[in-house]
Amino acid sequence: MAIGLMGLAVQAQTALRVKGTTSAAGGAGVAAAVELDALYGYRGLALVGQKSFKARASDKGQWSVLGVTSGIWVFAAHAPGRLPQVLLLPVQFTQKNPASAAGGQIPWEVSFELVPAEPGSALERAALAAVAADRPGVAAALPAVAETGDAAALVAAGEIALMVRAAALAGALFERAVAKEPTLGRAHLGLASAAMMNGAWDVAAKRLWTARDLGLPERLKRAVGAAITELQRITRTDADAR
Repeated sequence: MAIGLMGLAVQAQTALRVKGTTSAAGGAGVAAAVELDALYGYRGLALVGQKSFKARASDKGQWSVLGVTSGIWVFAAHAPGRLPQVLLLPVQFTQKNPASAAGGQIPWEVSFELVPAEPGSALERAALAAVAADRPGVAAALPAVAETGDAAALVAAGEIALMVRAAALAGALFERAVAKEPTLGRAHLGLASAAMMNGAWDVAAKRLWTARDLGLPERLKRAVGAAITELQRITRTDADAR
């Protein structure tokens, strides 16, 4: 009976396709590894369905994954010689069977910009450790960036911390980036990701709104707008319930 009920629960959610791109700063495609990992399921509950996916972006930087269900997902991309980019986004967080995802296709893309890593730098060491899932190695490499890095380096460090699920460390690095450069949209986007990792939906929605207002790459604006809608919807619902 338990197995039968579990099967019904899986069928209750729609498996969706999400796609995106990986590129260099100039816009040229970059062949890269793309990883998706679910931290929460529908409305912050346990995830129903497959919890992680790996894809390979083509030389043109195009990738797609089929099978994603409602929840909060970590999106990460990395390639040799480049710093990873990591962010969290809700995927149809408040809808199990989203009518808006026509044909099972999410109506926004997740696009990454992968910048070169300086050989031998603390950021490169941290990035290599993160790709190897070496959390102690990441923790050992990032303090040097926290002490001397500019805002862009601090954001990159924060995203590396997100990659190994070190939400508190990531949040501290993003806060340092904001202190150095308050109008850096990607730093606020990082703070939103750290908040989502901790399940703080209202904080995440506010940070995403700030990031969008300050300016984000066109390739991310639609995804961020959808994320704001999803997080505000659950925040309002939770407030009504109280």
